[in-house]
Amino acid sequence: MFQYYGFMLYRTQLPHSVEKALPLKPELNGMHDRGYVLVNGIYQGVLERDNVHVLNITGSKGDLLDIVVENMGRINFGSCLLDLKGLVRNVTLASTILTDWSMFPLAIDDIIKNGWPHSGQQEDVNSVAQGPAFYYGTFQSAKAHDTYVRLQGWAKGQIWINGFNVGRYWPERGPQETLYVPKNILNVNSLNKVTVLELERGPAKPSVVFQDHAILTSKG
Repeated sequence: MFQYYGFMLYRTQLPHSVEKALPLKPELNGMHDRGYVLVNGIYQGVLERDNVHVLNITGSKGDLLDIVVENMGRINFGSCLLDLKGLVRNVTLASTILTDWSMFPLAIDDIIKNGWPHSGQQEDVNSVAQGPAFYYGTFQSAKAHDTYVRLQGWAKGQIWINGFNVGRYWPERGPQETLYVPKNILNVNSLNKVTVLELERGPAKPSVVFQDHAILTSKG
């Protein structure tokens, strides 16, 4: 059975120490489509197909280099019909081709449907995370109505409500700033669980807003 993965994790180790920043670059625009780069778990920045081809990084020999690659959707017509996803070309650090990659498909929808992270140990958010991070909380609703959720102050990511993937948000590029939330996924007699995967940077005070109208024509 075919399994869709919106994200893949590519992992290798730095082959040598990099005291002065060196360029990390997928060859021939080979990042399909956005890659979130971390060295030993510390966020370095983003590589983006057709837009950001080079990212300067530092690190020590043996440090873990992780690239979380996001599939932004496929072109289904014309000369780009065969639109492969992931790291589709070599990645170089200056002139060195990086090898010995491990690859992990991230079945995020499945684990959230099964209750994570709400079912795990509760932790308070004491600082704004940089790079990919999960945020989660709960709310109560006296009645269930169709509504729209707005993630003002967030950068880019996805949101789930009660394990249901409501959609992606990217207010900086717009024009859509709200996501439709059908009433049938909401609980009236129990807590509603909200999970947000923020890929770049969370707001200083993480929160989401539910409102009675859509914003579909914002200029960003």
